[in-house]
Amino acid sequence: MTYHAKRSRVVLFGGGAADNSTFLNDTWEWNGQDWTQVSDIGPSVRSRHALAYDSKRQRVILFGGVGGGTSSLTFLNDTWEWDGSDWTQVADTGPGPRAGHSMVYDSKRERVVLFGGNANNACLADTWAWDGTDWTQEQDAGPTPRTCHGMCFDTERGRIVLFGGESFSFTQVTETVKDGGIPGAFGATHTVTNTVLNTLFLDDTWEYDGLAWTRVADTGPEARIGAGLIYNGKTSLLFGGWQNNNAFKNTWEWDGKHWTQRQDIGPAGRGFAGSAFDISRERFVVFGGSTPTQTFFADTWEQFWREV
Repeated sequence: MTYHAKRSRVVLFGGGAADNSTFLNDTWEWNGQDWTQVSDIGPSVRSRHALAYDSKRQRVILFGGVGGGTSSLTFLNDTWEWDGSDWTQVADTGPGPRAGHSMVYDSKRERVVLFGGNANNACLADTWAWDGTDWTQEQDAGPTPRTCHGMCFDTERGRIVLFGGESFSFTQVTETVKDGGIPGAFGATHTVTNTVLNTLFLDDTWEYDGLAWTRVADTGPEARIGAGLIYNGKTSLLFGGWQNNNAFKNTWEWDGKHWTQRQDIGPAGRGFAGSAFDISRERFVVFGGSTPTQTFFADTWEQFWREV
């Protein structure tokens, strides 16, 4: 999800359905009272893509994700724009195919900035910028490779804020095991090689000023994936996420120096919910999401948050 400031609407596209096997390609808008489906023509079905609103060009930008179906996943690298009426594909070159990446609009530099994600059993750590015409790789140094992290743009300080996510890798482990039969006194053995998944949940905080990434904190919210991170005009707010079998429901605030936990009353614990900040109504909007135990949500929540 993202917020379309010109039309004063939260825009949602696609995602994974509650049957846990179907991807979607419908477009919806939230006006603060009702959801309205506005299109089902445009990008192909997908999940774990990213959206950002280009306020200069007044377009919602979509990049990548994973499509097909859960039995035959296809990582995507197409770029689309939504003008409030129609989707238009504007590029099929730039960052490599990926899912689980994050994008925000850097209003200071007038660029959509993308970081990380995963594809082909590997996490990524590259930074790209979209100027409305072309993608340009800006960095391949900064946060460690990761996917399913949170990201927002602090307009007051001119910084992109990134939190958490996960990294994973695969290793080959060879073990010696006994044969099924016992031809000798002690039985024969053979070796078996298995692929082992290594996962690390992350809790580090980074900022990007358009020139370099800087690690600014490694304390605050618990390590997690799939958290929603938005900027409300004064501070960055983080909600939800997963770690193993734990779905978080707490809300944290980042003021540029410190994380502070604000509340854990509101939506049930969940990760991978749609998250956006409605600027005109000063609301943090959350839709849907799921738990690690495959409970899916279709509820909409709002949090009013005005800094005094």
